[in-house]
Amino acid sequence: MSALNHLARPAQYARAGLFAVALALAAPGIKAMQAAPESRPLMDTTTCSRPVYPEEDARLKNTGTVTMQFLLGPDGRVIESKIQKSSGFRSLDEAARSALVKCRFRPPMVDGKPVQAWTAVQYVWTPE
Repeated sequence: MSALNHLARPAQYARAGLFAVALALAAPGIKAMQAAPESRPLMDTTTCSRPVYPEEDARLKNTGTVTMQFLLGPDGRVIESKIQKSSGFRSLDEAARSALVKCRFRPPMVDGKPVQAWTAVQYVWTPE
């Protein structure tokens, strides 16, 4: 299986209920990015672990969807992260954020070169 097949794709992972995916590229305020990106960032799920359901939330069957913003460096590593929309449970938000910031991404490309950019990532918590 090629490395590209290990990269997250929205429909594939949304149906499987696994990792969330880079939803959209939001690059306002990033001066290094003058041209439109040739590709969107993709999460490489082989580089990180699935978030662990916090014990108390699992016991209470808390569910929700958290949307996070990640600033990606040209090397595909997360430089900065923030919660854009909460799941409604701070512990679920932090568990998703702290696990997914460890993931590597295939960064967006401009003129054939990787660039720094913001991307949105969503994670859905559902009891197993």
